[in-house]
Amino acid sequence: MDSKDFNKLIGLLSKLNAATSRAQREDGCFSKYHTSSIQILNDLPTHIRRLEQGLKTARVLKEVH
Repeated sequence: MDSKDFNKLIGLLSKLNAATSRAQREDGCFSKYHTSSIQILNDLPTHIRRLEQGLKTARVLKEVH
């Protein structure tokens, strides 16, 4: 695993976030039943970046230049 993998993961989360935002606008029931999951999804990129930095510090994650 390297930094490119983390960037891909962040990109996928962005697509998922866009899809959930659209679902929120178009379907009231979606928001009603998935509010906590939507909030977690919004917080995930921050946590993933922190994990990435921690793995770099631990020298477990390869640096890609």
